[in-house]
Amino acid sequence: LPMEELISAHLDVLFPGMEIVEHHAFRITRNADFEVEEDRDEDLLQALERELARRRFGSPVRLEVADDMTEHMLELLLRELDVDPADVIEVSGLLDLSCLWQVYAVDRPALKDAPFVPATHPAFGERETPKSVFSTLREGDVLVHHPYDSFSTSVQRFIEQAAADPQVLAIKQTL
Repeated sequence: LPMEELISAHLDVLFPGMEIVEHHAFRITRNADFEVEEDRDEDLLQALERELARRRFGSPVRLEVADDMTEHMLELLLRELDVDPADVIEVSGLLDLSCLWQVYAVDRPALKDAPFVPATHPAFGERETPKSVFSTLREGDVLVHHPYDSFSTSVQRFIEQAAADPQVLAIKQTL
């Protein structure tokens, strides 16, 4: 039983004495960016706690609504939550599919696909003595596509070789 259905079936218990005119499921996603200036903020922990508390009130970036929501209710949400109509996504079905992890957790291996095993990118080929990642990259750029190309035989091996190389002064990466 989805949480949305359970809640809607018991709105009279949750809001006793109130007349329920209509109800619809929706979910709002807010901007989670925050800035902490380490050199300005004396106590980093307090600064992080303060910014995390403010994050609940960040500007909306997306509003997901059930596809049966009335136009009147959608207009009310847009106005009250200050959401741009371009940021609305109509969803048919459940808004929060995280409950499906419970189904996946059932111990029935025969009902599951075999785990995906990433392949080693051809440029980093499986050899008895693998070529240095540096020498491979000197030959040309290599585009790896995760999770299909193995992380351990590409990025991880690159970082490990760089860490062991005395000529490497720094390892920097952008995620």
